[in-house]
Amino acid sequence: MNGVLVVLEAVGDDLAAISRELLGKGRQLADALGGSLAALAIGPTKAIAARAGNFGADQVYTIDAPALRQYTTDGYVAAAIAAVKAFQPALILAGTSFQMRDFGAALATDLGAGLVVDATDIQVVDGVIQATRPSHGGNVINTYRFAAGTTVVALVRKQSFPEAVAQPDRSAPITELTVAELTPRTEVLSVAPKAGAVNLTDAAIIVTGGRGLGNKENYYRLIPPLAEALGGAYGASRAIVDDGWVPYEHQVGQTGKTVSPKLYIAAGVSGAIQHLAGMRTSRTIVAINKDPEAPIFRIATLGVVGDVNEILPLLTEEIKARLNR
Repeated sequence: MNGVLVVLEAVGDDLAAISRELLGKGRQLADALGGSLAALAIGPTKAIAARAGNFGADQVYTIDAPALRQYTTDGYVAAAIAAVKAFQPALILAGTSFQMRDFGAALATDLGAGLVVDATDIQVVDGVIQATRPSHGGNVINTYRFAAGTTVVALVRKQSFPEAVAQPDRSAPITELTVAELTPRTEVLSVAPKAGAVNLTDAAIIVTGGRGLGNKENYYRLIPPLAEALGGAYGASRAIVDDGWVPYEHQVGQTGKTVSPKLYIAAGVSGAIQHLAGMRTSRTIVAINKDPEAPIFRIATLGVVGDVNEILPLLTEEIKARLNR
């Protein structure tokens, strides 16, 4: 088998951040496996295929057809299998989005491959692939070790690895693949974004409020302005979603969104286990709470003991002044 294959995702006209992460990590893993690094652009992502070479890919495969313009499970799996047959990878990497969870499980089943979902680390140990995945709110770390010679599909949690550094002068050959008689069982007629939908999983900065804010009015007076000043998104604990302060789309936690931003600010959030399960892999965690014994402080990078209703307005004004916003 021949190295690592990264399934690319696009945001607009550019590679998604998760794809840049996986190309960087994929480069390391391909070298450790003694193979090469390939990338696969399916359907609309074909337009950004050349960018994969800038970020370390040795070979890029593209496959496009009218049936691939919108995601369907069997359409994308058929496309991926064509690339697997051409490249014969030992490891297939993709992100852990709702779509990729569906795709990855189906692909692993069709290939008879190993599967790990929501991985936060992948290594080559003694010549075999080993993956790490947290569970039980991050209190248990599971290690998956796959038998030598087994193809592995690994879906990786966003912001688990540094993004590859772009090399503008670097390129990779692009091979266009085809799939004969591609007729997915499902036809997608249209895709419309949900009104008011929040993309917390892609946000690099998240400001989350909890019951310590006191009431719904304080939440909207303090949390969105701070998030906007930082150029981030705003989230909520389950407690205040259940109380009707904030729509479910903003909920962070085991029963909400699992996030791993570069900066996570928890304001008035005590840190219940289900909330920690959804954000504890954030790169930098800032906790603001008047209770010095709040569980959130146990995992915080920086903790501030104080009243969020006093601290947040000052913090927001200071950030605006420093960033000229």
